[in-house]
Amino acid sequence: MLALLSPFLGVVLALRRPRDPSAKNLVWIFTVFYGAVFYIAPSSTSDSVRYAQQLLLMHDTDFGLFDLFSNFFTDRTAYQDLYQPVVTFLVSRISGESWLLFGTFGILLGYVYSRNIWFLIDRLPNRPGVIAWLLVIAFAFAVGIGVSLNGVRMWTALHVFVFGILHFTERKKPKFLLVSLLSPLIHFSFLVPSALLLAFLFLKRYGVAIYAFFVASFFVAALDVSLIRSVMEHLPQTMSDRAISGYVDRADIVQEAAGAFRERAWFLVLNSSLVSAFVFLASTWLFLRRVHERDGVIRFLFLLGMLIYGWVNLVAHIPSAGRFFNIGEMLIIGAVVLFLADEARARKLDFQIAGALLPLLAIDIALGVRFFLEFASVWLILGNFFLAPFVDATEGLYEFVKWVVW
Repeated sequence: MLALLSPFLGVVLALRRPRDPSAKNLVWIFTVFYGAVFYIAPSSTSDSVRYAQQLLLMHDTDFGLFDLFSNFFTDRTAYQDLYQPVVTFLVSRISGESWLLFGTFGILLGYVYSRNIWFLIDRLPNRPGVIAWLLVIAFAFAVGIGVSLNGVRMWTALHVFVFGILHFTERKKPKFLLVSLLSPLIHFSFLVPSALLLAFLFLKRYGVAIYAFFVASFFVAALDVSLIRSVMEHLPQTMSDRAISGYVDRADIVQEAAGAFRERAWFLVLNSSLVSAFVFLASTWLFLRRVHERDGVIRFLFLLGMLIYGWVNLVAHIPSAGRFFNIGEMLIIGAVVLFLADEARARKLDFQIAGALLPLLAIDIALGVRFFLEFASVWLILGNFFLAPFVDATEGLYEFVKWVVW
């Protein structure tokens, strides 16, 4: 009832009492509400603008079920994923209002997002300490709610992929593995992480080799774009068209733009380097602690995280491929949290090392908070589900906070 009347107060209560069984559900409800009052900046080039426009097109025209199906997997401009177009079409049958669309997106996202965080929280000891809590926060903000709703295809797929992995490692039930393998239906590019996951099931016994590959990946020269293009040509036709046209053919243009952007946003480049340093040093620390020789959830997350992160290192020059770094980052952070939560094995020195590595994630956490505010409207604090249909999310919470602070 509190979450319905004030989702913001509900999530505050959840964060104050994270051990309460209802806490994860309060975060889930809050994520749905975040979508219902999602802020789309005027003249923004964000993905969310395109989704809102697509909803209006479907609602205001005679766009029907046949049109939806005819656009799947047919040419370069067709839908390569199922989740977002289908959800948008279903919502368009009811309304053309973006608040309903993004609130609906929040249902699946909020469920897997909250469960991923509480997978770690539920396994912490009674007094986990500040370091463990800060690592959980870093895990939560690695890809936060605002960013995930804005880029709902890519980031919902990521959280679904991680959700399946976390629960498969513990319960060993094939249905959770299937959940991860279904993530390409949300974003087609997750065919690659899914393939790496399947390969890992056969390679996980070779922990030393995976670590060696992971370390080597940091020193391997960038692959030539023409080589990537030749690999793309062996993909199914619609996928290769999308990959080549969307990622390889525009490589020079995107790299030039990225170079100019880096000159302005130096802190993003610094953050990328610091996160990479954290992943490398944390993985090396866990390797020296022989985590790769043990059975269980920590080993699975640790080795799979290194395999995925190492693969991304090799192809990171492809535009947008760097987004997959977040999978490896989250898995490695999760492994560190669970390692520290193992009171029988974690030593005082382990907590000291983790504390020394934490500053490397400081900018990443700060950026997570910043983008959480970026896509939130002021109604996130003031409103509730009953007001959401009647208010316009025209005031960004980030701009409001900047105005108050400055």
